Amino acid sequence: MKHTYTLWKRIKHEFLWLVAGVVIGVVVFGAVAWQINKHKSHSHTPVAQTVKKDQETLTIKSLTKEKQIVLVNLGMSEVFNEEKSSQLFGKNIVGTNRKKFMQATFDAKLGINGKDVDITSNGKDSYVITVPKFIFIGYNNPNFKLLDEHNGVFSSFTSDISETDMINKVLNDKSKQKYVEEYDGLLKQSAKEFYRELAHSIDPDAKLSFKFSNK
Repeated sequence: MKHTYTLWKRIKHEFLWLVAGVVIGVVVFGAVAWQINKHKSHSHTPVAQTVKKDQETLTIKSLTKEKQIVLVNLGMSEVFNEEKSSQLFGKNIVGTNRKKFMQATFDAKLGINGKDVDITSNGKDSYVITVPKFIFIGYNNPNFKLLDEHNGVFSSFTSDISETDMINKVLNDKSKQKYVEEYDGLLKQSAKEFYRELAHSIDPDAKLSFKFSNK
């Protein structure tokens, strides 16, 4: 009876050790597997590339504006005149001349169409911004007034000069393009400042280079 009890105790003891060994083995295997997976996840380059690609896409989308962007506001003041006379055989008749002087003041808005701006990635945190042709966007606070007029002795033979036509000439397409060309340097400087400030608010490390198009 004593011998049987001793044998049972021995079997029970060896069984407990076997169970303990299995548990320890499972724990060790799990720890090793976890370390291997952790190492693989940290060294998985495509994930980092995806994150970088997403950042570039986000930056480009944030820099793209689907509207007209005012880069320069100008307070314009210009004195202009127009003169005409009656003619005979293609030559002006003396004394029939009329001449008017007017002053135009308005706030001009110059800038670009944001939808035409092209932004491409050019390496790590580096972007090339192609700026389209500058345009005359619009104006505010127009004021036109007649300053002076000179009429010849026989000016009654000549039709009056239309002040409306004079005003329209100040704001026709040719005049608008003249203002854009005159302030080309200021517009380029303003475009660079605008996009640099915008880019750095999204990505402080962003480096920008610019191309200016005439189209």
